[in-house]
Amino acid sequence: MIQKVSVIGAGRLAWSLIPNLQRAGLEVVQLISRSAAALEEFEAAWNIPHTSTRAAGLLPEAAAVWLAVPDQAIAGVAAALPPTDALLIHSSGSTSLAALQGRPGGVIYPLQIFTRQRVTDFRSLPLFIEASGGVSAALHALARRLSPTVYPLDTARRLKLHLGAVLACNFSNLMFRLAAEQLPPNLDFGVYEALLREHIDNVFALQPAHTQTGPAIRGDLNTIHKHLELLKENPQLQQLYLQLSRMINPEL
Repeated sequence: MIQKVSVIGAGRLAWSLIPNLQRAGLEVVQLISRSAAALEEFEAAWNIPHTSTRAAGLLPEAAAVWLAVPDQAIAGVAAALPPTDALLIHSSGSTSLAALQGRPGGVIYPLQIFTRQRVTDFRSLPLFIEASGGVSAALHALARRLSPTVYPLDTARRLKLHLGAVLACNFSNLMFRLAAEQLPPNLDFGVYEALLREHIDNVFALQPAHTQTGPAIRGDLNTIHKHLELLKENPQLQQLYLQLSRMINPEL
């Protein structure tokens, strides 16, 4: 059973990953990051016994090495590691197992956004796993220590899930920002809260295919034309509004 873990990367994922590993009874024996300042911050926050600024400084006692680095850095970091029997793990939704450079290990992908302002509890998250090198059982056991909700998912299907997450979360945040820009100066974004919470509740209770509302689905051309007139000084947003309306209702 995996008990000792080294983590490489000191960003938003690592800020939540390390305390979740510790809560699950695992020992984080080392943190590696190019940023000495980040190492000091993490060391103080999570009582990590060993740190290093070089991947080549990996300690040999870890049974797993978790690459909590940006997607584009995974392959390079994996290649820079010294020979090790530890399992390599990355958490990217859009990066294949090939990035691990043929070393035994896999993917544990938490479907969540992370910030440095708070620690996300992995016990409430779905984790999606894919393993290579005959280590599926070990990877699954590790994931189950972090969350009761674990799904096997290969690279191709994980990429589609990641695309869906970008559409549902990242693009919706852009819409929130655009909505905020339409507010009169005496109002803040909080006035949308009741509306958005009701919508999210309906989405999960009824499923998105049954919760579309607004002028496009009603075929309300009068309101749509008023909105397009308001957007005449912003042709890019005006065109986006029109395209989305036609996706909602192709008969417009």
